[in-house]
Amino acid sequence: MQNHSELLSGNGNLLEVADSSTVNFNVDNSTLNGNLVADDTSTLNVTLQNGAQLNGDIINGNTLAITSGGQWQMQGDNAVKSLSMQGGSVGFGGEGFHTLSLNELSGSGTFGMRVDLDNGVGDLINVNGQASGQFGLRVRNTGVEVISDDMQPLKVVHTEGGDAQFSLLGGRVDLGAYSYLLEQQGNDWFVVGGDKVISPSTQSALALYSAAPAIWMSELSTLRSRMGEVRASGQAGGWMRAYGSRLNATTSDGVDYRQKQSGLSLGADAPVEVSNGRLLVGVLGGYSTSDLDLSRGTTGKVASYYAGAYGTWLSGDGYYVDGVLKLNRFRNKADVAMSDASKAKGDYSNTGVGGWVEVGRHIKLTDDYFLEPFAQLSSVVVQGQELRLDNGMKAKNARTRSVLGKVGTSLGRTVALKDGGVLQPYVRVAVAQEFSRRNEVKANDVKFDNSLFGSRGELGAGVSVSLSERLKLHADVDYMKGQHIEQPWGANVGLRLTF
Repeated sequence: MQNHSELLSGNGNLLEVADSSTVNFNVDNSTLNGNLVADDTSTLNVTLQNGAQLNGDIINGNTLAITSGGQWQMQGDNAVKSLSMQGGSVGFGGEGFHTLSLNELSGSGTFGMRVDLDNGVGDLINVNGQASGQFGLRVRNTGVEVISDDMQPLKVVHTEGGDAQFSLLGGRVDLGAYSYLLEQQGNDWFVVGGDKVISPSTQSALALYSAAPAIWMSELSTLRSRMGEVRASGQAGGWMRAYGSRLNATTSDGVDYRQKQSGLSLGADAPVEVSNGRLLVGVLGGYSTSDLDLSRGTTGKVASYYAGAYGTWLSGDGYYVDGVLKLNRFRNKADVAMSDASKAKGDYSNTGVGGWVEVGRHIKLTDDYFLEPFAQLSSVVVQGQELRLDNGMKAKNARTRSVLGKVGTSLGRTVALKDGGVLQPYVRVAVAQEFSRRNEVKANDVKFDNSLFGSRGELGAGVSVSLSERLKLHADVDYMKGQHIEQPWGANVGLRLTF
């Protein structure tokens, strides 16, 4: 058969060979649905080539050659004396688990298999003779958990000898919260759990749950850097800021991810009369989007919508107090590339609320320099939510908490320009400590610690320029490095217009 033909059987058998007959059955670039059967007295030789596909069983086959993209999708147990492959594939299908029995295996190709490590059963390639060549095993990945505490190695390949080598496509097989290895023991190959690692599905959940506090903090960092000009103006006004950053993070359980964030904030404020000092209060809102990049093609995305209120008080001798409250709505999406190259997706939405308070002093120095030491405490709580992936994985976190303390100082100078404008460059240095020691996440009831506990150092620089009495522009850049987190760069630009 050739040239895109398609053959269907009426009784389930496409070909029946009997009475000591010999049949060489060649299929070229065509699809067959049914079984090929030979009795004990006959010889059946089958060739699948050039993308040919057989969906059915071969019963009492003598030789089978699968080449140049040919595919055989088994439906049950099968026995073929000799199987040779050159760029072909064999899939174990149908209900339950099955065995492919061979007397000889040679060439190169792939086998699609399934396993159930909990119950110690799975598909098996059983070569009762010599095997030679290079073969890849595509063991079906799943998000369903292996819950047995005493999981035994599961045999997926047996040979009686030869130089054949078998390997997992993608290097591992993902089964629930962990990924497992293939190990050779003599002439047998086993899926083993001794060197399991966190699976891509679990990594995506841990990264998404970890990202929300960092996103919340990053959205406010640009506001914090410009609160000084809000205090200094003492007038009602509106402002806008565009910002972006790159973040590299590692959770306590060793999951690495890279986060790129960009967003826009808007706000307006007005003075409030008080008996001592100067007070301004305002409202803010904005949107940011964060792309998470994990290993081997697994990604995530977080869209954040937020609104809040803030206030700043400045005394006559330079002391100040700033405070912010902010509410976020996060929309989270996971796109998982599992080890066998299959995909899994899931999404969830949750809410976060938090605030920070900062106290400091604006100290005027000689030659129009100024120093501004400060101490800050911020805290956010993000709602726990379940992430369901379409591969069967279920992940759930309790409330994610972050409590961050920070002390630092800014050094700057106010420069009067000839046209009446004001230029104000500054540099800032700070040290911070994350106090939240544990944020528990469960992936299929397997517990993980998602904490970012640790200290970090921060460096920043910026400049603002007054183009007129009403309009001021600014730009800032930041760098941060800590035990579990690094921000190689952060930047924001914006303007403030007084009314």
